[in-house]
Amino acid sequence: MRKGIFALIGMILALVFVIVALFGPWYETSSTGNTASMSLTSTTGSSGGTTVTTSHADSRKQVEAVGGDTGVFDVFNIALYLTIFSLVIAILALVFLLGYVFNFGKPAMMKNLAMIFGIITFILALVAIIYFMAVFPGKLGDSYSIKDVGFWGSKTILSTTVSFGPGFAWYLMLVTGIIALISSLFVFMDKRAVPVYQNPAP
Repeated sequence: MRKGIFALIGMILALVFVIVALFGPWYETSSTGNTASMSLTSTTGSSGGTTVTTSHADSRKQVEAVGGDTGVFDVFNIALYLTIFSLVIAILALVFLLGYVFNFGKPAMMKNLAMIFGIITFILALVAIIYFMAVFPGKLGDSYSIKDVGFWGSKTILSTTVSFGPGFAWYLMLVTGIIALISSLFVFMDKRAVPVYQNPAP
């Protein structure tokens, strides 16, 4: 049963992390005096002490108005849907794990479902971060001039060095997947003791 408790704690952590990842920055860029932090729904830019947050929906409209490529917003949307789906599956895994640990329903069924949904959470989290890492740089557009460098790195543009890479929310999704997988393994290894019944004395 101790492994079941560890699995329960792990899934609670995974659930908290995926919620934070849903709102935190997935990508960040910085240069002298300028920073940009991009979550799945908005971009926050800071320049000269002024900070402005713009939703991706508003940014898409502005780009569409000038006939620009809106592919980068599609990447954010797909990553957002994958993250929300991960959240829903993680909640289901936690519910079934609670049922298993606290003996609600049929323990064997609860155990199997908790393990299955935990593994699905791992897969979805992994798909989300790999998809974002693979597709996002190429969708930034020529104006950013970093799509040919990759997901991490820095580049000098007109004597200004621009650094860029994933934000903490992207890493949290990776941690979420790992924790969900470990929790599923703990559930699999948990062997609940079977009570032994003795015949009453005559």
